[in-house]
Amino acid sequence: MNDVRVFDDKATLAEAVAKQTVKILQAAIEQKGSGTWVLAGGSTPLAAYEIIAEKYRDSLAWTRITVIIGDERISAMDSPDNNWHAIDQIIGSLPTRKLRPQSDQSAEDAANNYQEQLSSLAFTDTGLPCLDLVWLGVGADGHTLSLFPGHPSLLPTNQLVISVHDSPKPPAERISLSLRALIGTQAVMIIASGEDKQSAVRTAITGGSSPIALAASIIKTHDGHVTWLVDKSAAPTD
Repeated sequence: MNDVRVFDDKATLAEAVAKQTVKILQAAIEQKGSGTWVLAGGSTPLAAYEIIAEKYRDSLAWTRITVIIGDERISAMDSPDNNWHAIDQIIGSLPTRKLRPQSDQSAEDAANNYQEQLSSLAFTDTGLPCLDLVWLGVGADGHTLSLFPGHPSLLPTNQLVISVHDSPKPPAERISLSLRALIGTQAVMIIASGEDKQSAVRTAITGGSSPIALAASIIKTHDGHVTWLVDKSAAPTD
């Protein structure tokens, strides 16, 4: 059964995302002394980061949290296209351990470099990174991370981080966690707002084969908890 939580608007959705994030990360710290949080770009996540920075700065032992990012655009490190740069403007002062992609390299070099950085994370018994909390967004086409429908980014791989070329959504060059990298996810929050996301959310929840549906299925199959947090405009109506 799908855990789908619907909120009145984008603002209340962001509040819920922030609150649930701190709860999950606190549980990870209590259970094993540390936690790993996979960040996401997008307007709703940015609003939630602001709430975390303002409201929860003193609510968590942030030094015990490692943050990584699910995907990144190949661009200058301070480019407006750079996901990490936008997020760092909000929560960069939280004293987390930060693993940041070198996005000013080629996609192949950036992917290889980031995979090497991720080798420092705690791993599960499956030999894959233990990701205590993953934030995933949803595109109107059902994409998540930089994994796009009908695109080579969805091809099976042994890599945790892949280079992405010819992205259908600009910029064309990116890196992304692969679907395989999500196997060790303990909890994922899939965040969607806006009427343009409604069809993608409905398709994924009802068993479609979009990238976000595949990601949710992989996590659920490997005993991770999947929670959909959406506003009313993005919620399925049937």
